[in-house]
Amino acid sequence: MTQKVDRLLDLLILVGYSVAFPVKLAKRISGHEQYDRYVMYRAIREGYVHLMRKEGKRQVIRSLMLTEKGEDYIATRDSEAFAMIWGRMGMAPQIFPSREAKVLRLHAIATGLVMARAAGAVISSLEKPSLLLMSRGLMNPPVDEEKAYYYAPFELQAAFEELDDRVESKTSRLIGVLVRKNRCFCMYFAGNKRIFWQRLSEENHAVGIRGLLQARGFRIDTITQIVIGNRMSVAEKLCRSPRLKGDKYFVVSDFFENCFFVTNDAAGDRLLPMIIQPLSFLDFDRQALASYLPPRTVERISDAEEAHTGRPVILNHSCDLLLLEQLRQQRHGFQKKPIVLCLDYQREAMESILQDTAEVRTIVGEEDQK
Repeated sequence: MTQKVDRLLDLLILVGYSVAFPVKLAKRISGHEQYDRYVMYRAIREGYVHLMRKEGKRQVIRSLMLTEKGEDYIATRDSEAFAMIWGRMGMAPQIFPSREAKVLRLHAIATGLVMARAAGAVISSLEKPSLLLMSRGLMNPPVDEEKAYYYAPFELQAAFEELDDRVESKTSRLIGVLVRKNRCFCMYFAGNKRIFWQRLSEENHAVGIRGLLQARGFRIDTITQIVIGNRMSVAEKLCRSPRLKGDKYFVVSDFFENCFFVTNDAAGDRLLPMIIQPLSFLDFDRQALASYLPPRTVERISDAEEAHTGRPVILNHSCDLLLLEQLRQQRHGFQKKPIVLCLDYQREAMESILQDTAEVRTIVGEEDQK
């Protein structure tokens, strides 16, 4: 009985924090799809959440929204979470989903929230360092570099506006940031297609976020992209070559240290922790490279070498699109055709991106690591 109450509470907190929560995400809260579906239907049936349907241009958009009964349920069981949600709901007049674009924007932010939670990031505003100067008192938690922190777009916007109310960050495509150690991971949502992209605005916004985090005690020196797409075919679209006269859609840029692509499903939930906490998965990396020799070069432009051919081997199960672009353009100058190691579901897309510039192989024994 206790487990059921906890699962229901988790769902209600996420719905309240997101304002409009996509129905399909409710099946990925705990990692047990069947039970998560049962909890969602129970919440709808008993009136804790309201199911909202909206006719979109290409699909019916289904969202879960918290009811007064759901608010009371949270308030009686987790007063801190209720205070956090109440503060978020205070912004509802500005972000209430009255149009399709607003609903989809809230869904995209909710996707980043759920994936960050699955990666072990700290979500609660009471358990992470505040970005607001007025909240940085004795109760403000110190920065712990071993933890990953998630900050939603409205938290970043509030921090910017506190410094100068003329600052406007709503035009950014950002759906949240993950911060761990010296790295800031800027998260973006692509869905099924390429992202409308204003390169200079997005890069300036990322620099502003880095400056804000540094001013709040984070030791940030690296900015990285994480792009979330509904399927691996989206990665192929994102890696298209830019037009000579400019491009209004997303283009992989070396302004960011990396550009990781994760899918919006359970596989993406498993991959994201490997990206933000790579040292925790060294055993997986060692097993993936077990059949290859260490690289001969000190610079380590490759991760290993094939024993009988001497071909360079590059481990890219994190699906770094920037690395794939560099390999496709042959920037590394390998004398022999490189080998790229990836997960099974990534192989077809990577072969399409790399074409004949590299050989793509699936990591042996990856199923044992899931």
